[in-house]
Amino acid sequence: MPARTETDRRHEVVLRRDVRIPTLDPGITLSANLFLPAGPGPFPLLVTVLPYRRDVAVLNGSPTERWFAERGYASLLVDLLGTGSSDGVPRPPFDPGDADDALDAIRWGAAQPWCSGAVGMWGGSYGAITTLRTAARRPDALKAIIALEGPTDPGRDFVHPGGSRGAFSPLASWSVSTLFNQLLPPVDDFADADEQARWHRRLTFAPYVLDMFRHGPGSPVWARRRIDVPAVEVPALCVAGWRDLFVDGAIRAYESLRGTKALIAGPWMHVMPQECPVTPIDFLEIARSWWDRWLLGDDTGTADEPAVRVYVQGEQPRWLAFPCWPPEGTVRTDDLSGWQRSAPPEPDPATGLQSGLWATPAGQFGQPQDQHGDDSRSLCWTSPPLPRPLLISGRPAVTVTGPWPRVSVKLTDVDPAGRSLMICAGLECDDPVVPLTPTTYQVAAGHRLRVVVAPGDFPRVWPQEPPEGWPVVRTLTLPLADPAQGRACPMPEPAEPAIADLEERLDGGGEPEASWEVTEDLLHDTVSLRLAGRNRIGPEDVPGARHRLQVDQELVATAHRLDPAASTVAGRITGTVDTATGAHVTVEIAVTATATTLDATGKVVQDGVSLLDRHWRG
Repeated sequence: MPARTETDRRHEVVLRRDVRIPTLDPGITLSANLFLPAGPGPFPLLVTVLPYRRDVAVLNGSPTERWFAERGYASLLVDLLGTGSSDGVPRPPFDPGDADDALDAIRWGAAQPWCSGAVGMWGGSYGAITTLRTAARRPDALKAIIALEGPTDPGRDFVHPGGSRGAFSPLASWSVSTLFNQLLPPVDDFADADEQARWHRRLTFAPYVLDMFRHGPGSPVWARRRIDVPAVEVPALCVAGWRDLFVDGAIRAYESLRGTKALIAGPWMHVMPQECPVTPIDFLEIARSWWDRWLLGDDTGTADEPAVRVYVQGEQPRWLAFPCWPPEGTVRTDDLSGWQRSAPPEPDPATGLQSGLWATPAGQFGQPQDQHGDDSRSLCWTSPPLPRPLLISGRPAVTVTGPWPRVSVKLTDVDPAGRSLMICAGLECDDPVVPLTPTTYQVAAGHRLRVVVAPGDFPRVWPQEPPEGWPVVRTLTLPLADPAQGRACPMPEPAEPAIADLEERLDGGGEPEASWEVTEDLLHDTVSLRLAGRNRIGPEDVPGARHRLQVDQELVATAHRLDPAASTVAGRITGTVDTATGAHVTVEIAVTATATTLDATGKVVQDGVSLLDRHWRG
């Protein structure tokens, strides 16, 4: 890829807030922020469609959209129907109809005089879902896509991992943030009468969390909400993070595509690759090269790029390029009866917290910890020291037989000091073969492999009464890449590493802006995860911001070993908005869930007057 310089910033940026996009439903329009390069054009268009509030994004500066507009790409950030500043009633979460909104946006954008008619669509997480769904509908103007770190089967990948009812991520983390977005007042044109009307209408809608809670594992709605990835025909770049909760979905998307495609997989959590403190890359330049090729017809330096670029974790960390995924190689199957077995007297329903936050969308922190504590409470099979390195690349699998209806399995790398480092993990119900998440990881000679089996993985899924006895672990199947098939492919680094920004936000201003705590209550035999953070932003932080917003959030998950049914996940957010018109609005959200109950509350107060005080029960 050719080197870029700051001179590539060719354009000033014109921001048009709350552009109204017509839909096929008369009188119903979608809201978008449009970032236009200043100049005669026409320009190619990049579209992102989300349920996460285009007005909040612009309050935070919308740096990605501005970056592309400076370089000659119009960018359109669209609110889904019934969310943010868009009209209408919201659909259920992950509904296939979300693609209708994107089709409306693409149709409208491609017809504008400032647009060249070439459209690309992209997004991360939920944005990856809308991108793949829309591409599967094959709109004429859509020429290429980028899907970052998103699921292809939201039911199994997120709401009910492995077919078991999900806990912390769907019922605390995501549900709290989406309910807050729903109730938050306009943070752009607060005094606008239409915006006020949409806000007050949003206060009457049911939150996403009710739908997710009421449709349990196996509900037919989740089959209907899967993405038809094989229907995508346009060139697609898939991006995965080895430590991201959607790593399996992102890799599966690449595997299912039938047209021109490329894959980049790095050691990231649920965060943009250029923003991760761990091995960040200059992803915006990589994305720009992709768009240049497919929207401008400029394949200078990109036509010969490898189809697959993956980061090797473990020994000798490095980027390797392969012609295909999974890479060519061999399959190794180990009979675990010859490995060292260890187990406590009985299973522990509260294992899982030392896996870090890989299954929780925490963003820039939360890498897996030394697994030794969880290992000591689980059934472990540990290999003899390896005589030579192993380059694992693909999806490992473990065969388990025995009395358990649900099995959590981790594969770890045990170094000579006894540290147990997580390679990948899997969770399965009622199936003896437990597939683990895809990975690329080199285990050093002299290290040992360990298969760790537990009845659950908290707080990813709910603890259950521990079953009697231990299952029998039969085999471990490892896909091994042939190192000779790969070649070194160093990836460009960002000009400003994200770790500096993270440290500034965590350490600046006295009190930490974020915290991650794991504690044990020895008296009551519980273990808890607590995540907390504060975010403050206003005109002094982002030029052009019209109001000031402060958000305080706390998320807590507590597992009870003696009474697993008493385990809970809970979240709360308190947000205050001080508007340029002098209004003061407070929004308070609280959600508490067990495996069988759900309680959510929302309160909105403006200048001392209560606008909403509501309780939802699942």
